[in-house]
Amino acid sequence: MELRHLETFVKCTELKSFSKAAEELYRTQPTVSKQIIDLENYFKIKLLDRTKRSVALTRAGELLLRYAKAFISLKKEMIEAIDAFKGLKTGSILVGASSIPGIYIIPQALNIFKQKYDGIKVKLIISDSKEIIGKMEHGEIDIGFVGAKDVSKHLNYKRLFDDTIVIAAPKSFPDSINIKNLRDYPIVIRETGSGTRDCFDSALQRLHIDITDNLKVVAELTDTEAIKEAVKYGLGMTYISKMAIESEVKKGAVKILHINGLKELKRSFFIITKKGKTILPHVRALMDTMDTWRRNEKN
Repeated sequence: MELRHLETFVKCTELKSFSKAAEELYRTQPTVSKQIIDLENYFKIKLLDRTKRSVALTRAGELLLRYAKAFISLKKEMIEAIDAFKGLKTGSILVGASSIPGIYIIPQALNIFKQKYDGIKVKLIISDSKEIIGKMEHGEIDIGFVGAKDVSKHLNYKRLFDDTIVIAAPKSFPDSINIKNLRDYPIVIRETGSGTRDCFDSALQRLHIDITDNLKVVAELTDTEAIKEAVKYGLGMTYISKMAIESEVKKGAVKILHINGLKELKRSFFIITKKGKTILPHVRALMDTMDTWRRNEKN
């Protein structure tokens, strides 16, 4: 068994396809099939169930997947450690971020970072906070930026900056309503796992209001830009980061709706790293760049 066999196995499970895995790994499909067969022969157990349309893990495959990802993560860490030893001229960083920092903050910081470390490649994955936290726990990313703090023994959280959640509404809505009348207006919500939704859910729970049972939910969307468009075209109001909607408010495309009885909603964004894992120099350089960006924003 070689590491490339494990890399092929992980890629097949991610893409649920031998042909797609072969294409992404620049290998032939017969090679991919043989490597999976070699793995199954090595362990003397079936790891994947194949059909014409998909690939699914067996129970043994689920067990192997955890270890395979750990091996691959360790290989990446080893290569990056050697690259870092040679100096901050080459290397790569895989960054995971929830939508607000991923869209509105990190690109600004990366512009500063690339001016100083042009040879370091940065790949950014944007998802909700829950998924980014999961990817960090499994060693799939080098550093994460999230808008929710999960109870985890495996991660370090460092507060990056604070944010305000506002209620954005179509221009046809009133400027203010009472919290008792919140259920009378259509609302567009974020998906479960979103830090923005967690913040809003918690605020409503303190008022004994359930977001799905007590409100007139007209859509559940996962993309911040899609949510803004939905509000602009009158689908309903939404809760959203102030920095994400500022431009639309200034242009008069939407309005900020004040809700009497609902306190101002504040939440924090965090940098997350994995406990026990050495923070490599180029990842530390990115963290330092984020600190520089934060100080500049305050000034």
